[in-house]
Amino acid sequence: MHEPTVTEFATTDPEQARALIAEAYRDNRLRVRGTVENYRFEHKRCDIGDVQFDFLHNTLTTEVVVQPLGRVVLLRVLGGEIEIDDGISDRRLRAGDVFAGPHPGQGYRTGMHGTRLQVTGIDLGLFTGNDPAQDGRTVERLCYEPVSPEKALRWRRTVEYVTELFSDPDVESGPLVLGAAGRLMAAVALDTFTAVTGDARPGDRRDAVPDAVRRGIAFMEANPDLDLGVADIARACRVSVRALQLAFRRHLDTTPMAYLRKVRLDRVRAELRAADPGDGVTVTRVAANWGFLGGSRFSAQYREAFGESPGQTLRGS
Repeated sequence: MHEPTVTEFATTDPEQARALIAEAYRDNRLRVRGTVENYRFEHKRCDIGDVQFDFLHNTLTTEVVVQPLGRVVLLRVLGGEIEIDDGISDRRLRAGDVFAGPHPGQGYRTGMHGTRLQVTGIDLGLFTGNDPAQDGRTVERLCYEPVSPEKALRWRRTVEYVTELFSDPDVESGPLVLGAAGRLMAAVALDTFTAVTGDARPGDRRDAVPDAVRRGIAFMEANPDLDLGVADIARACRVSVRALQLAFRRHLDTTPMAYLRKVRLDRVRAELRAADPGDGVTVTRVAANWGFLGGSRFSAQYREAFGESPGQTLRGS
């Protein structure tokens, strides 16, 4: 582990993008479909040694063939779509999906379609104590399907916590802090992306809940801070607005936007319960952070959901 280094890169030249991918991920063959004049590739990385946090934005449709990465790569799709074929599975992931990427020991082909990604790379040594004999056991336990909304949210919060920690200039990045951050990421990754007995896999729920509803829930749970409308949610689910609305009404007896409001109310409640009123935290400020303008309507919605006013939650009474 080492002190955080942050790099940013943007280009409209596919050849420069290929070189960046080769440096950051491994040698590759890159091909862009569409008008190259409209191409743009963006990459930002926070590197702390055994863990790298990346943001990647790729316009148009780009196909890349990459050599084995030799590390665990965990992805959250923020927008667009991505296809991954590593010879073991062939997957198509969409906005809202959080999943383990290509098998660490396999070369792979990926197709990115106007994709925005949050990518976390973790060296195998963090999982195995630098014992190569244990690498295979860690890899075998990985699940490559999108995780549940609950696990996706926990993973997102962990990534945000660590990246925000190292973006704060007042935080000392000593070896103890770096080591603890690395162990935290490895532990949460194992809990999030490996199979355990009785774990509810996404495929187990498809018979009970339509795919559109499952994807809609995952997308909203993972992205409640985004400015979303029902059309954005439907687009992420690859269905029409009407089909999405009918599916939510039929299977959850609610609408997509009402479900999103409940997700955001949950976030407000969590922040209010964790807040110290002495620090100047106010209901109005927390509510506004999650898209609520406050006032009697917000208070009524909050009381209906939780049986108390937001002020009572903040005071802990």
